[in-house]
Amino acid sequence: MYLIYGIQKSGLSIVNYFKTKKIKFKMWDDNPTVRKAIKKNYNEDYFFNIKKDNLNDFKKIFVSPGISLRQKKFQKKNISKKVYRDLNLYISNLKNQKIIAITGTNGKSTTTKLIGDILKKNKINTFVGGNIGESLCNAFLLKKKYNAHVIELSSFQLETVKSIDSRISVITNLSGDHLDRYKGISDYINQKKNIISKNGINLLSIDDIYSRKIFNQKKIKNKISFSLVDKSADCFANDDYILDNYFKKGRKLSIRKISKDLEGHFNIQNILIAYICSKIFKLPESNFLKVIKTFKGLPFRSSTIFTNNKLKIVNNSKSTNLNSTINSVVNYNNIYLILGGIAKEKNFEILLKYKSKISCVYTYGKSGSLIEKKLKKELVVKRAPNLTSVIKKTLKDIKNNSNKTTILFAPACASYDQYKNFEERGMHFNNLIKYYLN
Repeated sequence: MYLIYGIQKSGLSIVNYFKTKKIKFKMWDDNPTVRKAIKKNYNEDYFFNIKKDNLNDFKKIFVSPGISLRQKKFQKKNISKKVYRDLNLYISNLKNQKIIAITGTNGKSTTTKLIGDILKKNKINTFVGGNIGESLCNAFLLKKKYNAHVIELSSFQLETVKSIDSRISVITNLSGDHLDRYKGISDYINQKKNIISKNGINLLSIDDIYSRKIFNQKKIKNKISFSLVDKSADCFANDDYILDNYFKKGRKLSIRKISKDLEGHFNIQNILIAYICSKIFKLPESNFLKVIKTFKGLPFRSSTIFTNNKLKIVNNSKSTNLNSTINSVVNYNNIYLILGGIAKEKNFEILLKYKSKISCVYTYGKSGSLIEKKLKKELVVKRAPNLTSVIKKTLKDIKNNSNKTTILFAPACASYDQYKNFEERGMHFNNLIKYYLN
């Protein structure tokens, strides 16, 4: 008997998989609203009662990535060996699949979609999912035969695997994130390292100290370095071209013609990783160039939702850490920056390095006061209780601006003090702008 603990998106995919395969299971979610919704389709016999039943009764316990494994009930010796994520079930059911597994702190979602689009452009049946799009186990429910899988993996999904042994493993970059769920940065990075492939090819950035350190480990074989800073890397890129020192020494490829959804220096790394993957798969360069020219990005990732000759409004609700916010800030000037939610880090003063670009900061939510204290000595900071109040203040403040202004929503915080997730937060921002700008 198996237990599925957490029955929202990834948990439901396991429920459906087990039911299809006629595998006996029980399920549980700590949220009574979620349980009530599921009970419309499943009777009481399917439900485990955490207060009455014993975790020892289960052969394996599949825990949703949204639930911390640091809870005491999962730390017991007789229980910890039984705990898995959906990733374990996923990789145990794949045979002879060409997996591209992607993790990192920032950029992994866009990179995943971009690679998936390139493979599909080349008429390769491709499953794209994981931490974005389809849940991993849906790959076995969609009644399609896939020749390639492109999957985005969070540190939480990687906690219970030793190696995926994918054809290509990618670490986009590494900086502090989710530290509320880990003992520290080293603990977080150790989970990310579980993506390293023993027999496949490992694509690793050398632009941050943590990724570079992993790349330099001698025990990691079959690796390709990429960089936006170091031209001696195996593959290098800037805003104009890719320099290929790996597949064809010294080859330059122009990447000036790109989609608006790939604009911004932070997207160049995504393009570079996609280029390397297309080369490994020996795909026509022409198709790679076509995709980066027509690419449609994922919502709430530095999406320009309004622009004219005086104002640009950018929605980067996906920004849940400081590094992501900085990657957005460097692309604009005269910024009216909106920050808030639940902070994962406290060193917001790092934003003062870019104070020449920032005209005003607006904070809200649980960590609004903390952020204000960190920045108010050198920047104009205005605090409000929620996003609605922030938008009203911001639009009022910029009304008489003569210079081109950018309103940048890049919260640098988790969303769950006032929203279910960053998508709900991003949609609310879009709706507020639409309402108050008219």
